[in-house]
Amino acid sequence: MNRLKEFLKKKKVKDNFKKAGPGRKLNDGTVVGTGYTVSPTSSVRREASSTSKGAFLISERVASADFAAQAAYKRMNVGVKQETATQRNIRLKALRELEKEREEADILAGKNEPAKTDYVAQTVDEQSFEHSNVIQNVYFTCELLGEELKLTKYEMRKKVEDFLRLQLDDDALVASSLMIFSLNGEKRQIASETLQKYVQNLIEHPEETKYRRIRMSNKALKDRVLCVKGGLEFLLACGFEEKLESLDNSTPEKFLIITEEKAMDIASLVQALEILRAGEPVPLKLYRDPVVFKASEFVKLTNEDLSPDFFQLSAEELKKEQAAKTLEAERMLMLRTQEMRIRDETLRRYTYKYTVIRTRFPDDFFLQGTFGCYEKLSNVREFVSQHLAQPDLPLFILKDPVSGNNLSDETKTLGELSLAPAAVINFEWDPDVLASYTQQGLQVTVTF
Repeated sequence: MNRLKEFLKKKKVKDNFKKAGPGRKLNDGTVVGTGYTVSPTSSVRREASSTSKGAFLISERVASADFAAQAAYKRMNVGVKQETATQRNIRLKALRELEKEREEADILAGKNEPAKTDYVAQTVDEQSFEHSNVIQNVYFTCELLGEELKLTKYEMRKKVEDFLRLQLDDDALVASSLMIFSLNGEKRQIASETLQKYVQNLIEHPEETKYRRIRMSNKALKDRVLCVKGGLEFLLACGFEEKLESLDNSTPEKFLIITEEKAMDIASLVQALEILRAGEPVPLKLYRDPVVFKASEFVKLTNEDLSPDFFQLSAEELKKEQAAKTLEAERMLMLRTQEMRIRDETLRRYTYKYTVIRTRFPDDFFLQGTFGCYEKLSNVREFVSQHLAQPDLPLFILKDPVSGNNLSDETKTLGELSLAPAAVINFEWDPDVLASYTQQGLQVTVTF
């Protein structure tokens, strides 16, 4: 939708003008200096601490079989064939753990939403890694608010909400649509569909009173729209107004009512419908949090816990994880080839949401960055290129330090390459480029 794109573009341009500083007239006679000062820590932070050369190799997450979600599969086969003693023990263990998990699920169901998040973080199979103190939090940036602002996802979403609420006076339709898609997670889809139905009914039957009046106590409205940030604001932007009315001399109730005149403005309603159908969230960009440091064989990083953001799963991700465990428990009783087991590993590869990648250079400098597990290897290459002293010659090779193999398939995700929750990769110049640089007396280094 052009109106959505224009809204976002206008806000970005406005932000860029703010960065440019105060304006000046060409004839005011004031001399403006062209120099500028860059903070030595503006692009990357230096770490005084360092790690031994052999430290920080990728740590594999050992996923023990959880039979708790897995008892039901056997019930269908009772009496079909005789169980072995091993199979019977496994089945009984599964039944006990299933009952325990059901009790935990009942406790979780009675808690509010923040408690769910905490519970998920606690029940994930957390491991301690030797690199675990290299990052304390995962940060995000947003082009709409300016790239220099770096916050956690929760803090950034709060900032986005505050910003969009300020824009309701400027363009309520676009701002409320962005609120719906940016601030509500899984609820946004059903809210969008319900709102589209309301607007569609008005477009098709503007003269019908029943479509111009919505009782605010209506269950569908409360459960699908009013509980969503931006839902009520979108209806108000379409022309609805909150009013107290009584039907058949009953107790006055709150209604959302749109006048017949506004309902007959089909063009505006069609535009509102198009904005909603083209709705998209305000994009948040994972902050790389770049760090450059020198390796040392005398200092070793301590073993601390990773940030909870590395383990937290959404409700949908938790369902997928449970389904994977159910399938794995079933397969424990089956003979499986190595190829089948390797394929099964992909079912639990994305337990981690983020990963820390350290790129090791020939001079024992490390460049560290934070990535999402679903990002591709090409994103790592791009990140490394941006911090090279010669970024115009990106002819280099990334290698697995353990196997020595080139990481060449840039279409694969970091999760698929087993580079999560952390990994070290080696940087090597292309042999021809290295020979050329050596002849010219140039040295490969990173930007400080």
